[in-house]
Amino acid sequence: MQKQQLICVYLSLIVLVSAKMVASQVVNVGSCPSNIETVQDFDAEAYLGVWYEYSKYPFVFEAGGRCIQAEYGALTNDTISVLNSQLSSLNEISSISGIAKIVGPGKLSVRFYGVASLAGSADYWILDTDYDNYAVVYSCRKQLFAHSVNVWILTRERDPSEDIVKEALAVLVSQGVSLNPLTVTNQSGCSDA
Repeated sequence: MQKQQLICVYLSLIVLVSAKMVASQVVNVGSCPSNIETVQDFDAEAYLGVWYEYSKYPFVFEAGGRCIQAEYGALTNDTISVLNSQLSSLNEISSISGIAKIVGPGKLSVRFYGVASLAGSADYWILDTDYDNYAVVYSCRKQLFAHSVNVWILTRERDPSEDIVKEALAVLVSQGVSLNPLTVTNQSGCSDA
């Protein structure tokens, strides 16, 4: 290969890796942590229904969004339908649908339809849930020399009690997952119709 071709290949790799990292703004050097524990007796049926996003790590696909929620439905014994929706800053509803496959205890692999399918599947690990009030979800994706992390705290109510939020935050602390990048999702002025 000529020097110019090598430079083009190298720059293309940098752009590709950068694009994948932008989807998850919390990036760290090295591999994904191996000490993350998930719910071992995960009950998929109890998990189904609507969850509201209480907080998350910054996530480019949700930038400027509010009233973010996810609805999970049963498809088969090991797959779940996923419908994520939000209101934009212009009060327009946007949504994306996909499928989550149960791949282990408390571990799902989510793949969205359409253009988003180009990103491939993503981990959706449930660190803890009581099914009725909160769920703490973790995702880590290995990149070339780093890994990107997403964290979500989901609740069954748009405006959960302080005790429920504290319980969910304690899950992250117990697993050594940083609370610093968490941002609270705006759930005000939402229509539940």
